[in-house]
Amino acid sequence: MNTTLPTMPVRNGNHSAPRLPQFRVTVNARCGRACFFCRPSGEAVATEAGSELKVDDLIAVAKVVRAAGITSIKLTGGDPALYDPLEDAVSRLRREAGFEEIEVISRHPRIGERAERLAALGVTQFNMSLDTLDKRLHHELCGVDDLPEVVGALQSCVKTGVPVKVNMVVMGDINDEEVPGLAGFCAMNGVRTLKLLDVIKDLDGGAESFARRLAIKRGRKLPELYVPLETFAAKFGAVAVKTEVRSQGGLGHPMTVVTLPSGLEIMLKDSNAGAWYGSVCDGCPFFPCHDALMALRLTADLRLQFCLLRQDNTIELAHLVHDDDQLGIVIRDALEPYASAHFRDSTTTDLPLSEAVQA
Repeated sequence: MNTTLPTMPVRNGNHSAPRLPQFRVTVNARCGRACFFCRPSGEAVATEAGSELKVDDLIAVAKVVRAAGITSIKLTGGDPALYDPLEDAVSRLRREAGFEEIEVISRHPRIGERAERLAALGVTQFNMSLDTLDKRLHHELCGVDDLPEVVGALQSCVKTGVPVKVNMVVMGDINDEEVPGLAGFCAMNGVRTLKLLDVIKDLDGGAESFARRLAIKRGRKLPELYVPLETFAAKFGAVAVKTEVRSQGGLGHPMTVVTLPSGLEIMLKDSNAGAWYGSVCDGCPFFPCHDALMALRLTADLRLQFCLLRQDNTIELAHLVHDDDQLGIVIRDALEPYASAHFRDSTTTDLPLSEAVQA
């Protein structure tokens, strides 16, 4: 049985089917937490505090994205649990935009209060972040002392019957020894998937970061928390009933997924498995980066965002959002770098993109 994280050969976009990214929407700009492996604006590049998407604007963009062939949408932030019109947004994304899969990603207790209604309106997966079961460490990681409330919200999401995924950012000498225990907790509580994520070790190279808290609290830098996940793939793979490789959408890191006898899936997202790069990456000072080109993001201030590290190449949509023809042109153009993206194996030498894709 293969228990190591996979690698893949470089593919030429001209000889493979066009690929579509994930569509991820940061519905608001702040989550009220300060996790030191994250940023004030969450997934989005630097976004002004208080920014929040109007539902009409979200639906206008989402309809065009859906028409391009993307069938799933992930609502993130910030934190959707703090987005007042979340239920309206979910309902309209299902009814008006026609998305088949709607995932809500949160680490806030309020999501538990809203879970039953959201499930009824069409959410197809809840994704909650839980990095530790230790109250003191939870408080240190995110700056908020509410672990029991977060666990309660997770259990409320499970009770809806909608599949629940738990995200755990694995950090060396901080929470890496908790992985088996958290897996056991998830299995006992009806969680469908535990996703282990490596630290995005170059995230502090982009705009704004909470990583300064790490230096103050523990005297360490963000890359020093990075733990390759191969060891966990081997440990869980040794007892797995099934092992496979998946990617989210048509791009992203190839991820090893092991199914345990309990039915719990362990999904391992490790940058060592390689990543996809496109034309917007050519000449980028961050190339090759950790997260690369895996999602098209819509920010809370109505920009399209290609990656996690750069904001100089975001695309303003505020002046186009109700001009269907122009909006369609801009979004189709924004999808082109994904359709023609190239896979770069993690073992590839650090050549410029234009040379690496020929290697």
